[in-house]
Amino acid sequence: MDDARRRSLVRQAIGRTSLAVLVLLAAGAGAESPVVRPDAVRGHVEFLASDALNGRGSATRDELIAATYAAAQLRQFGVEPAGDAGGYIQNVDLVKRELAGPPTLVISPRSGPEMRFVHGREVVVGAMAGPRVEGPLQKLEAGGRHTARPGAAVFLDASREPRRPEMAEAIEGGVAIVLTVVDAQARERWGSLAARVPPLPAFLAAFAEAPVDRPTVVLLGAEAARAVAALPEGSRVRVEGELKPMERGSTYNVVGRLPGSDPRRASEAVLLTAHIDHLGVGEPVNGDAVYNGANDDASGVAAVLELARALGSGPRPKRTTLFALFGSEEQGGYGAAYFRERPPIPLAQIVANLEFEEIGLAEPKVPPRTLWLTGWERSDLGPALAAHGARLVPDPHPEQDFFRRSDNYVLARKGVVAHTVSSGALYPQYHHPDDEPDILDYGHLADAIGSLIEPIRWLLDSDFRPRWTKDGRP
Repeated sequence: MDDARRRSLVRQAIGRTSLAVLVLLAAGAGAESPVVRPDAVRGHVEFLASDALNGRGSATRDELIAATYAAAQLRQFGVEPAGDAGGYIQNVDLVKRELAGPPTLVISPRSGPEMRFVHGREVVVGAMAGPRVEGPLQKLEAGGRHTARPGAAVFLDASREPRRPEMAEAIEGGVAIVLTVVDAQARERWGSLAARVPPLPAFLAAFAEAPVDRPTVVLLGAEAARAVAALPEGSRVRVEGELKPMERGSTYNVVGRLPGSDPRRASEAVLLTAHIDHLGVGEPVNGDAVYNGANDDASGVAAVLELARALGSGPRPKRTTLFALFGSEEQGGYGAAYFRERPPIPLAQIVANLEFEEIGLAEPKVPPRTLWLTGWERSDLGPALAAHGARLVPDPHPEQDFFRRSDNYVLARKGVVAHTVSSGALYPQYHHPDDEPDILDYGHLADAIGSLIEPIRWLLDSDFRPRWTKDGRP
């Protein structure tokens, strides 16, 4: 429509005082509105991270309410259900386990009596893989080049505080126990950590086995550290506790799909994900016990929902788009693990996974309006998206090892090229009750989501299939 014709219609509409016509004409004549509106993403976050949902605790009714909300949004956006029984919800049955009391670290020299250190006194068991875990002692020097042996109880040199990447490499190597000297940060939290009995991981009832890809982690006080340091390698180390009767529970995924438009390409899919749970109700801080999880990870859920709206309202991409919101990420990645074992299509047909986590705040270490991708160097996905307009750069916090700390890692371990998109992940409200909706920058959040629509659409429409770089696959 040329400008003269449009002005003529506007004058006619004004003469008839037709509000409906004026609105329609304005929509076609004025400046384009943002693809993703700040108020739209704020609406998602303010519901998901409200006190009404009690922090969306893993495997709780509040998590189910959040999942139901997200499912309703996907239906509204034209996304087909891909969960259980023709719906969007994927019910993940869990077997829950709990210790009856504090566990004990037991070290057995090759000669001489056993030494026992009780959780909450000489040691703090920060994470526990099962009611009884043991392995031979292996000493690793911080900053050294030794490779952790699968099944070992590794001890990092007590003369230096270990760095997170060294810990992560030991974990990835399949060790059974990680023994580490308490660092300054953990020392400040020693009292609160010591006061709780460490939780045991649940396991997926459908597969009748406990997870084996996580170690038991023990923080050693001074006396225990000296005792472990004096042991010869190969000494037996175990952590044990008494187990209560097991209970059943459920966590919840939300799964939907936009089928691809190209019959030749529709069997391939790009997977867009976030985690829908947070920490629930916990230890009060300044009288507030609800851990709302606005940035972690209502911001990521808002991204997936708005990407679903954008992709569902435009031309249908050639490849299929899968959307998944995982439950119980905060308690061990159970939702992602179930999806990995029961995907709606074979994992080999998922060409890439982009997880969205903590994108509601700008990152001060990268240029404005820029996001970063965890594990950038591990595959060619990030550079390819950046070459097609994505404002993505490498992770500016490699020491934090964020690549291994989100649900993308569960899928990456099975070969899917999977990374997390993030920004502003190091913020003072992280895992605190004041991670509430009013701390987010909704202009940044909307801009971040909108900036990825066309690069993701390119990935969906192209023949490009991301590949791991040499030694990049975990």
